[in-house]
Amino acid sequence: MQKKLPAFLFLALVLIMPTLADVARAADGPAVKTVSPQKITIRRTSSQPATARAWHEAELFAKVAGYASKVTADIGDAVKAGQTLMLIDVPEIIKTYERQQAELSLLEYKREQFQASVGVARAELGALQSEYNRVQALIKTKAVTQRVGDETKSRYESAKARLVVAEAEVKSAASSVMVGRKTLEETEVMMQYASLKAPFAGVVTQRSVDPGDLVRNEVSSERSREPLFTVSKIDVLRVTVPVPERDAVWVKKGDTAKMEFPAIPGEPLKNVVARRSGRLDPKTRTMAVEVDIPNANGRLIPGMYCKVEIIMQEKLALVVPSEAVRFDLTGGESIVYVVKDDNSISHVPVKIGIDDGHNIEILSGLSGGEQVVMGMLGRLKDGQEVSVLSN
Repeated sequence: MQKKLPAFLFLALVLIMPTLADVARAADGPAVKTVSPQKITIRRTSSQPATARAWHEAELFAKVAGYASKVTADIGDAVKAGQTLMLIDVPEIIKTYERQQAELSLLEYKREQFQASVGVARAELGALQSEYNRVQALIKTKAVTQRVGDETKSRYESAKARLVVAEAEVKSAASSVMVGRKTLEETEVMMQYASLKAPFAGVVTQRSVDPGDLVRNEVSSERSREPLFTVSKIDVLRVTVPVPERDAVWVKKGDTAKMEFPAIPGEPLKNVVARRSGRLDPKTRTMAVEVDIPNANGRLIPGMYCKVEIIMQEKLALVVPSEAVRFDLTGGESIVYVVKDDNSISHVPVKIGIDDGHNIEILSGLSGGEQVVMGMLGRLKDGQEVSVLSN
């Protein structure tokens, strides 16, 4: 009588024995998983680190030299356009201004004198002209001699010359007065520089001067390059994004931009590309792109780091998963493995478009009804038979 195998031994043999399906699959070729191309909305995006900057930022230096007599603003102060931030004591300019005022008064007095001389010369010329005309009439009647006529004519011509000279002196005096006024206006402008004002409405973000400090003329002094004040306009910020060369050709004004600030987690911001520089930095091969952010509450601070994702293109496209596309050693040619009806592999060259990291757009090579191999680490030969796993 034949002995039966113990139940546990029989079960172990069953578990380790290959199934008929496995044997058949091994005979048919490698097992592969396939996917069909699908039409979905795909985006071409560029995600880059960026920095938020003030809308405007002005570094203020002194135009004139002197001592800081009064400092009226400090860091964090909100200032209006034209508001005085500090006063500089400039006694030398004031004395120069007073001297020029006196010189201008003297020039104006001389001009008035010359104008009076012109009046006298015109009156004298008028009288001599009348006498000359009367003498000329008497000469014709032989009432006076020619000698008297010549003397009268000489006095008349001298009077005309004196009038010309007087008028020239008036013009010269008027020119001197004009030069004096312009010189005085120039000094007035220099005196206005003694009051350092905010160029626009904003916030004082830096100050490096105290009352009593010697303020140097930045134009003529190389001793210090530190600005006296920095005023920043922060009610609107501009986020500067360095877009690499491969994406720069796709970015355009109006593209949607999503911004995430690590300092404000969970609060992504959204706006559009406001401007692009239109050139690549030769050092970094990146193009500067700016996105504006309203900041009326002042929560965002200039200099903050953020990550920006720019949606450069969005369209309905035929795609396959990224792992379904193979590339040659040079990376120039891309192919997919298509399983034909007889379960054999066909190498199909494809032209690819947008790659969003998950899916790759297929521009040509596939129609959409194919079974494309994905997730296969090994290389399959053209015509090789495979076994298709059920999805």
